[in-house]
Amino acid sequence: MSGIAEVFLSPLQGILSTLQSERHYRDKNTDEALLAIKSALLQTKKHIELSGSVRDRAKEYELAELWSQASIKARRANIPLALALDEKSRYWEEQEVWAEDRAVAKGIKFSQIEGQLDALLSNS
Repeated sequence: MSGIAEVFLSPLQGILSTLQSERHYRDKNTDEALLAIKSALLQTKKHIELSGSVRDRAKEYELAELWSQASIKARRANIPLALALDEKSRYWEEQEVWAEDRAVAKGIKFSQIEGQLDALLSNS
């Protein structure tokens, strides 16, 4: 009887190990995305608060890079969020300041990103 049980249980144990490994990989990717998004968000808020109305293109390019990295890391966790983060990167890359309605349409307002970040946190 134990030989028959082993024949049936062995493949199931292999499948379970694979599923656990995939979940760990998915959780790790989600955690990396969350950290990258939070870092970009905090650095951006800090820049806005400390710079006032003076533009610093070098810092804006740094922020564009942070948002781009967050977008790349988020693509495995949430595609729509990754696309919005890519738009946020483009926002900081461009010389012109976007109108508020364009920022809302692209989903890049802080409140929109924070809402998606909260949803991603609650699903992980």
